[in-house]
Amino acid sequence: MFLKNLFHNAGMLITRRATPIVIIMALITGGMGYGLTRIEVKTNVDMLLSKDSPVSIHNDRFQRQFGGESLVLLLRGSDNLLLNHDILSTLNSLQQELAAGDRVFSVTSPVSIAEVYARQAEQQSSQLQEQMSLQIQQAMTEATAAVKNKGGDEKQQAQAADAAKQQAEQAIAAQYGEQIRQMNEIGGLASTNEAFVRYALFDESGAPQTAVAQLLSENGHSVLFNIQLESGLSLQEMSDATDQLELIIAEHSIAETHSLFSGIPAISKTIDDFISKDIVTMLLTVIILMIIVLLLIFPVRWRLLSLPVVMVGMVWVFGLMGYIGMPLSIATMALLPILIGLGTDFALQFHNRYEEELVKKGDSPKAMAAAVRHMAPAVGIAVIIMSAGFLTLLFSEMPMIKDFGLMLAIGVCIMYAVSLGLLLPLLILRDRKGIKLRTGKADNVVERALGGLAKYVIEHPKAMLILPLIVAIAGFSVDHKLNVESNIEKLMPQKVPALVELNEIREVMDNSLTLDWMIEAQDVTEPEIIQWMDMFQKQAVTGNPEIQGSSSIINAMSAIQPEVVTADSATIAKILAQLPTEMTAPYLSEDRRMAHIRFTIDNISTQDQEQLLSRLENYSNLPDGVRAHSVGIQVLQVKALNGLTDSRHTSLFSGLLAIMAGLFFVYRNLKRAFFPILPIILVNGWSTALLFILGIDINPLTAVLGALVLGIGTEFTILFMERYLEEKANGLDIKAAIITAMTKVGRAVTASGLTVVGGFSALMFTNFEVVKLFGVTTVLDTLLCLLSTLIVLPAIIVLLDKDKEQALLDQS
Repeated sequence: MFLKNLFHNAGMLITRRATPIVIIMALITGGMGYGLTRIEVKTNVDMLLSKDSPVSIHNDRFQRQFGGESLVLLLRGSDNLLLNHDILSTLNSLQQELAAGDRVFSVTSPVSIAEVYARQAEQQSSQLQEQMSLQIQQAMTEATAAVKNKGGDEKQQAQAADAAKQQAEQAIAAQYGEQIRQMNEIGGLASTNEAFVRYALFDESGAPQTAVAQLLSENGHSVLFNIQLESGLSLQEMSDATDQLELIIAEHSIAETHSLFSGIPAISKTIDDFISKDIVTMLLTVIILMIIVLLLIFPVRWRLLSLPVVMVGMVWVFGLMGYIGMPLSIATMALLPILIGLGTDFALQFHNRYEEELVKKGDSPKAMAAAVRHMAPAVGIAVIIMSAGFLTLLFSEMPMIKDFGLMLAIGVCIMYAVSLGLLLPLLILRDRKGIKLRTGKADNVVERALGGLAKYVIEHPKAMLILPLIVAIAGFSVDHKLNVESNIEKLMPQKVPALVELNEIREVMDNSLTLDWMIEAQDVTEPEIIQWMDMFQKQAVTGNPEIQGSSSIINAMSAIQPEVVTADSATIAKILAQLPTEMTAPYLSEDRRMAHIRFTIDNISTQDQEQLLSRLENYSNLPDGVRAHSVGIQVLQVKALNGLTDSRHTSLFSGLLAIMAGLFFVYRNLKRAFFPILPIILVNGWSTALLFILGIDINPLTAVLGALVLGIGTEFTILFMERYLEEKANGLDIKAAIITAMTKVGRAVTASGLTVVGGFSALMFTNFEVVKLFGVTTVLDTLLCLLSTLIVLPAIIVLLDKDKEQALLDQS
């Protein structure tokens, strides 16, 4: 009785202080509106895994050493781009300006490698010239000394020196003549000289050398620039860097050449725009759908009032997100139509009960007190139970799902508060001018239909449960067969130009992906560790057909000494000293405590990548003192896949337990706490069966369906259960109480269910395919929750609630 009295007094307060309450709500809305300007968009891979997870920590350290996210530029021409003097000059200028760009960590391209080779060739040429000069000078000195020792005069010494010089030059010509001739033919040792580039980067047949094969395809007709940004950049910083690089590329356009520029930073930059547009599209769509639904199925005065009230609630929710720094992601953008649907649902429950009480009592203050007394606890219980279900999403390892669950729980509480604190005062202000009740047959038709359904369920309760049980069992049995997808690229609009260009680049460059490994030790260049790295690479490549190849510091050192794997520490140190920084930096840290192994793999599915990664981890028979960690964006996505599957089941079971505990606390009766939850358990089985039949993957959005179904479905069943208990407390028997609950609250629940469906339908009007699929499944699941409430719950009550005399609860 305490809650009933408390809310009765709240209803009286709303009646007496309606105007001040509306003013206060308006002031709060203005303050929350400012928070909208502080919302940021976040679409990168950080949304898949927590920064505190081990793999994220390892990846951060890896990126600080070897660079952050990558962008790729592919230039395609009809001829070999590197063998055209003008084009080669442009490419060199492009390389230099890209490397000098803000936030750029490194730029690797055939041009940069040719530049390294040119410096090496220039150094070797200088050394050769110095060596030849020393050799000639030594021969002349020795000849002069020999003649002098024999007593020869200066003329004889000079003649001997000339003869020695000629002999030395002949010896040098015999030894280095071909090399000198070749260098003379090439001309300048520079990356701007096409003859040198041909010599350094291509073999005699014109095919790219192994060292640049991944950067040159189609025999040099395609040239790839791999641009690596600094680590730890924000989305805005990546966006600014991408804009600058696009400008540099545009300034170095090459006639009759097609350029493709892409990468996660470029895609994320574009996604920002898509999310902003989709938010507007979904908002307009959901408003139109809500207007249609409310006009068709909710025949009360001011039937559209719920919509502006819910819009106020949305300002509060998204304003709060801005204040607390929660980003707008692919997941949290779905809050808009979901909360509009649920908020309209709550508002309809209050509005419907107020109008019902007004018809009974004919007095606005009394009707308000009665409506708040009966409806506020019922909806409040549903909101609390619903929030408990949503909060179980915090068990997820994905930050975007955690954000979604938290804001969904907070959002439904805000919607409840706004419905109670704004909608009801506005209704009171409306009726102060006089009450004009609307009558009609529309609601009678709905009530008669629901009454007929209730009678049929009461007469055939067992028959009404057979098919739902069978379908639910079938759904749970195929749960393990659902495909899981965490590839961030698959979650984005597939028509995004940057993503289309990235896929085109992959097709040109053999459609490959990369898996990265970070190796750590006191000194990763110790012979034992070099031998282990070599064995690890070879075993991985030979044992897995998906792996196209691998690269590490060993590959760079092998260019100088092919047998580097068997070399000792001194030899390895000498080889490293000869290598330019551009060749060692991608694979070895300056302090030699960290090394990088990169595996190039086929463009396989995320599940296949997970299996491959598991096999590679099994190869890691590490030497003492060596640590190896898989890192990089592909690894983050694979690890997120496990989190999706595990957290999905964890949140579902946790949600069931939380809701069960909450209902038991409310009803103090285990059996009656079980009534509202059983229909929703069945809906989860039906939902899984739907995903399987429709071939919809488990992704960061569909992974939350279980918690969403628990929350929405439990609200429907609790509202039905509360009205049933109220009617029993008024003296009706089970059958009469079910029929009354079905005809009275059933109409409101049906209207609410359809408004929620209308809200969720807006998810289908987005550019994100994954969000569209989420919209389809949530619409179907909401309809299933509605059917379960109207069919399964009454059947369960008929079969299990045998205590016909007890009034249940004292309406606490």
